[in-house]
Amino acid sequence: LADLESMEEAYWHDFNEYASRLRSQREEAGATQSKVRLSVAQLELLGRTNVFNDAFHIWHDGPFGTISNFRLGRMPTAPVEWEELNAAWGQAVLLLHTMARLEGVEFADCKLLPMGSFPRVVDRGTVYELFGPVHQIVRAGYDKAMVCYLGCLQELAGHARRRDVEEGRPKPFELPYPVDGDKVNGMTIRLRFNKDENWTQALKFMLTDLKVLLAWFTGVAGHGV
Repeated sequence: LADLESMEEAYWHDFNEYASRLRSQREEAGATQSKVRLSVAQLELLGRTNVFNDAFHIWHDGPFGTISNFRLGRMPTAPVEWEELNAAWGQAVLLLHTMARLEGVEFADCKLLPMGSFPRVVDRGTVYELFGPVHQIVRAGYDKAMVCYLGCLQELAGHARRRDVEEGRPKPFELPYPVDGDKVNGMTIRLRFNKDENWTQALKFMLTDLKVLLAWFTGVAGHGV
């Protein structure tokens, strides 16, 4: 009888030890599976993240449109320093230039020259500076550079629409704010003889158009990470 009890005790000891090891292995397996699921979720998130949206974040700050957190425009109650304006234009020029290059688009009349905070635009051989400070007597050249930029944006938008039509998409691309010459949604982009608040509003419309064009570029056109 004593031997039987000893055997039973040994059996239950071994059984409990085995059950404990099994629970531990299951917990480790569960933890590993959770880590795997987390890693997969992170990879999926990274896959949906686009380098262009991160590098050229277009948003708004009150009356201002912003790109990469730089405000574009100025208000009587919120004067923006030229350094910030120049940086914003530098980002806008670099983004539009990059999208056009990757889509194989060469602009008809103008050429964009992204040069950091000192961007320039070439129109029929003449170089116009798209940075300041700009005084009243030289604003005509600055205005010319902005109008050329706007024309390039309109050209790339036209390319996007033609591509959508050719590929049979039911809703071809269209800018939310129409561009006509020096105007966006009926407001001139020129600074000379313009009110700061009107100029700022026009630039905000322009950045909204650029943001929608970027969404087409990264989504429909498939220029991902």
